Amino acid sequence: MDRKAATVQTGNTRKIGFVVFAFMIVCFGVPAAFALDTMGLPAAGLRQGQYSVGVDYSHSKMDLKLSEGIQHDYVYGSYDISWDLEALILKDFKVDRGYLNLGYGISDMIEAFLRVGGATGKFGDSLWEGEEEFDGDWDFSIGAGAKATFYEDDKLKIGGLIQVSWNQFDGTLKPDDWPTFYYPGADNIKIEITEVQIAVGPTYELEEDVLIYGGPFYHYVNGELDDTYSYFEIDEDNIEYFLTSEYHWAMEEDASYGGYIGTRLELAEDCSFNMEYQLTGAAYCIGASIRWRF
Repeated sequence: MDRKAATVQTGNTRKIGFVVFAFMIVCFGVPAAFALDTMGLPAAGLRQGQYSVGVDYSHSKMDLKLSEGIQHDYVYGSYDISWDLEALILKDFKVDRGYLNLGYGISDMIEAFLRVGGATGKFGDSLWEGEEEFDGDWDFSIGAGAKATFYEDDKLKIGGLIQVSWNQFDGTLKPDDWPTFYYPGADNIKIEITEVQIAVGPTYELEEDVLIYGGPFYHYVNGELDDTYSYFEIDEDNIEYFLTSEYHWAMEEDASYGGYIGTRLELAEDCSFNMEYQLTGAAYCIGASIRWRF
């Protein structure tokens, strides 16, 4: 191996080693709190007329407040009653998301992107406190956003971004320890969540092909949770009837502000890989993405 090749290999090894080290600091040096989406650089990264395609993945965990609850019990043709439910906290709602990310440079200072993919959610023992567990299927997710560069000078960029996502989670909820005789079926759960993230911050080229970025961000969550359960009941006159119970809550995140930090490695001239950590008072996210520009 000649000296030039050895120098290139050493440089690449240093870059990869730095990124791994930085990501370990990000993941383990910040208080652990583990549905947020990966944001990437808080500034435009495409030239005017340039396209990008990439893959995003994130794992997040958050606590959501369930409020404005209503229970509706009915038997077709004979019984129909509704009443309010107390607010509660849906704890440790874990979400895994995967997206295909398509980007376009509107100008050298502004880019827009579209995400299409899927998400799956999981939580347990929050609704009925009976060791129940919800493990949803992979369902459709979509998102979009824009990034802008406000200031650029040599190795420093300052910018911002806004992104919106919509996710749906369907599945069943059933406590394993409840006797089948008394609880013959499972609750059907449907969750819809809309999230908005707005971030600002600097991006700095720490060394050739290695960027670090971070700053504050605002996170807004709005959604609904519906729980439906139907079963046969026998009254005191030994008459059997089919009763349906529907539960509905509005959903929102307890905390709305947080911070993020990430690093990006240029793998090739038009290919980059980034890793990121986000944290609010009620949620956290670890994400990664790879992107090709053309």
